[in-house]
Amino acid sequence: MKRSGLIFFALLVVGASSFFVIKNSGRTPNESINLAVNTFSKTFDPAIVFNDDSLTVLGQSMESLYQYHYLKRPFEVIPALADGMPKISPDGLIYTIQIKKGIFYHPHKNILKKNREVIVDDFILQIKRLAFAPLKSTGAFLFEGKLKGFEEFRNEVGSDFEKFLSTEMEGVVKLDDYTFEIHLERPEPNLIYFLAMTFVTPIPLELIEAYKNDLTEVLVGTGPYIYEGLENRVYKFRKNPHFREEFYPTEGDRDANTSNLVKSSRERLPFIEKLKIHVMTNEDERWQSFLDGEVDILDVPKKFLSEVNSPSAEELQVFDEQGIEIKHFPSQSNRWLGFNMNDPVVGDNLNLRKAIAHAINYERYIEVLTKNTNLRSNSIYNPSINGYNPSHYPPYEYNLEKAKLFLQKSGYKPGELTITYSTRGTQEIHYKEGEFLQAQLAEIGINLKIEVITFSDFLKLGRAGKLQFFTDSWIYDYPDSENLIQLLISKNHPGVNKCGYSNQKVDELYKRLSRTLQKDRRLEIMREVEQIVEEDLPWVLLAYDSAYVVNYQHIENYRKSFFSRNFVKYLETY
Repeated sequence: MKRSGLIFFALLVVGASSFFVIKNSGRTPNESINLAVNTFSKTFDPAIVFNDDSLTVLGQSMESLYQYHYLKRPFEVIPALADGMPKISPDGLIYTIQIKKGIFYHPHKNILKKNREVIVDDFILQIKRLAFAPLKSTGAFLFEGKLKGFEEFRNEVGSDFEKFLSTEMEGVVKLDDYTFEIHLERPEPNLIYFLAMTFVTPIPLELIEAYKNDLTEVLVGTGPYIYEGLENRVYKFRKNPHFREEFYPTEGDRDANTSNLVKSSRERLPFIEKLKIHVMTNEDERWQSFLDGEVDILDVPKKFLSEVNSPSAEELQVFDEQGIEIKHFPSQSNRWLGFNMNDPVVGDNLNLRKAIAHAINYERYIEVLTKNTNLRSNSIYNPSINGYNPSHYPPYEYNLEKAKLFLQKSGYKPGELTITYSTRGTQEIHYKEGEFLQAQLAEIGINLKIEVITFSDFLKLGRAGKLQFFTDSWIYDYPDSENLIQLLISKNHPGVNKCGYSNQKVDELYKRLSRTLQKDRRLEIMREVEQIVEEDLPWVLLAYDSAYVVNYQHIENYRKSFFSRNFVKYLETY
């Protein structure tokens, strides 16, 4: 057994007695569940929250108009607070949406009584909040250039809170307390996905007035769990006794059926009475907490991936004895190497970028950096997202002879060029990645200087266009490749286009894609974009990320989704 395996086995043995007690403790079914996240939520405001940990916390209490079917892949949008799917005008410019009646907010102090019903005014207010400049909403992009009057509203009200409340927005029209319309400037193929995001959760006027539009510490929604507060680094929730009538799905895809995930069909949601979400910033702490039975489900930290990816027979036996299940899920995310296209060295020299692209041993990268848990990328698009072509391959491969030839064509001799690689953080894995790339490029005579920076600095410097060479990744916000292509659009630099890539044809295709509703034509545009990007080479594709999850066997119905943060309502314990 490998040394790391021995350590892991030892940890399991050390924790064995506690595991035994947990497994045979006469647990009350559906009494409680414990989860873990990496970071604290800086805010609970749904107009601002955009990181995965915070969305996981918010997703248990807040709901949007729509949600993703828990058991279906490809992803399918279904109603949540909406009463059915929207009615869309023939020209695709008007969406008529009805909301369910009898949906009530969680009581909150003396501000919201237990019978405060959700009405369309609450959705309209939240959409206005996305446009309100003082909030600096990260969700404004959903409606900018799409929703009628969105920018005009922002400009008219400025920072005036009273004007914000009293001014109407042209593109959202109330028909009655349970029906409203969304009026678009142009057809938007992905609007239904936007309406499933937390950004569009309803917010009652009473909260806005009571807290002067500052919801940093206010988590009140309509969802299956009521937030009780943060105590000793634990977010605490209890089951909402007045949660709307919703039932576990009766059907799913092939994996859902073969994994027996439909056995709870037609049962009322949610199941579990109490939820605790522990904040653990340290990987070792999270892992040990799982081993000690303090956490029921855990995304395996990167440093422990090898132990669960290829466990020995002894380890598997211990897993089984202690009631531990290992599950593997594809991730809706991509990873690549990025070049600063405005940099005079790497940005102006296509042959240099080609040299680097051919110098990377991609199989070895996946082995060393991901413990063979990820897949080699063969497209800029993710396999689970519309736009992906499984037969496509990038126009470069690991080939040192070609790499040296391209370096010669670039005008540099071996040993005379030094470029700077900036890390995505300061964890051990980031040092390891930098050192791996350093060794790879040394094989063809390129010196790599490693600049270690924090993740927050990486985001700040990257979005400002101040990094020369770096690893980047993207977790899709919704299941369409248009969401990724935005990272390659000229107007998004400075911003999410960290490479500063600019190609007029790609900009034109993106604009056309954003207005095209026909699926076949959208696919054609996506593939044309990919061809141009591969020719320009602002990115070198690395891997499709995946997730390994461990959970105890007393947890039922778990299926990881990077779009469904409200998953706890589907879980059962015994």
